[in-house]
Amino acid sequence: MAAINTAGDLRKFLCNSINSVANGTMDIAKAREVTKLAGQVNESFYSEVKVARLQMDMEKEVHKLGSLPVNE
Repeated sequence: MAAINTAGDLRKFLCNSINSVANGTMDIAKAREVTKLAGQVNESFYSEVKVARLQMDMEKEVHKLGSLPVNE
């Protein structure tokens, strides 16, 4: 499996997973776990976009997506 580094990579992986479930090469339990993990990635991305929007509204420096500090 190739690394997932972009939103496009994630979409491709998820579509491949859907196809795997459909053709019987991925079991439902594993598909559920993939779905949960993808949801967490989506929530993380959504949170980062919200922070970036707030930074823009406050005319502060906006971090590049994927580089937002979480421990400051």
